[in-house]
Amino acid sequence: MKYTVVKRIHFSHANDYVTVIKEAETFEDAMKFKVAAEMLETKESDNTIQILISTDDAFDFTQKPLMLTGDAETKKAS
Repeated sequence: MKYTVVKRIHFSHANDYVTVIKEAETFEDAMKFKVAAEMLETKESDNTIQILISTDDAFDFTQKPLMLTGDAETKKAS
């Protein structure tokens, strides 16, 4: 599944302009690209950075649990 990171530029007088920033093979990579792109935006910016997936892949995406790696620890229920 491919994840497309896009920058949406909002205009008050017309439709939004969308430009592709990067494509990623994993959701984790897409999140990294999104965070990096957001860090480059100014605080006054009205632009948004979004991750898009194909509608054909949307069902598969919602059926897979999101597994965090690295910092996640297994805890037993009390």
